Amino acid sequence: MWVVVCLSIILCLGMVGIHSVSGTPSNPEIFLKGSVPYGVPYEDWIAKWWQWNLQIPKEQHPIVNDSLTTCPVGESRPVSFLTQKLQGQTQYSCTIPSGHAILAPIGTGECTTDEAKTSVPEEMINCATTGDKFLTINTVSIDGVPLNDLEQSYVIGTQMNDLGKNYAITKIFNITIPENNFLELKPGKWKDAAGGYFIFLKPLSPGDHAIRISAKVNNPLDPTYNYNYDTKFLLKVQ
Repeated sequence: MWVVVCLSIILCLGMVGIHSVSGTPSNPEIFLKGSVPYGVPYEDWIAKWWQWNLQIPKEQHPIVNDSLTTCPVGESRPVSFLTQKLQGQTQYSCTIPSGHAILAPIGTGECTTDEAKTSVPEEMINCATTGDKFLTINTVSIDGVPLNDLEQSYVIGTQMNDLGKNYAITKIFNITIPENNFLELKPGKWKDAAGGYFIFLKPLSPGDHAIRISAKVNNPLDPTYNYNYDTKFLLKVQ
């Protein structure tokens, strides 16, 4: 009888051990608006991301080049930047240095003084954020695990000024717009403003990972802002 009891305990403990190993993965750790990753305010990282994004030559940018399968990767140590096409289904593969956080956009916009035709900060910010209104986030997941807490932070209403509690807006920052940029902006040195929803992941473990982002804008006031995409980043962290 004692043998039976002992065997039952061992089996139960074994089942607990198996459950803890093969159960649902934990939610990946993320930085949110208001945090100061690596001593730099969250909003300043968005400015750094835009400074990198606009330096990508037009023919090498996913928004322009439909044939890309390797994702452009930027770096501002210790953060790696990603970007993607905003229409249709796409998949990119790339390598991320071990120990790097990852910053990838869900929906974002920017506006230089040249685009806004003004240097008034409030008007520049309105210009930068208008395209993010009426955004719907369909899916945000890491290795198949939905970032539910993140999505709750990204709830957007139907009102023009309701941009969600995790929508981050930069201060006015300096930017150099190169020739041959994917937005076809006027080259030169400008003041800029930006806003957006981003995934800001803390460093992932070494190995293979998949980030999936699916979002769309359906703007009834100005359809030129509309997009609908479903992107998967296949990452090798090493």
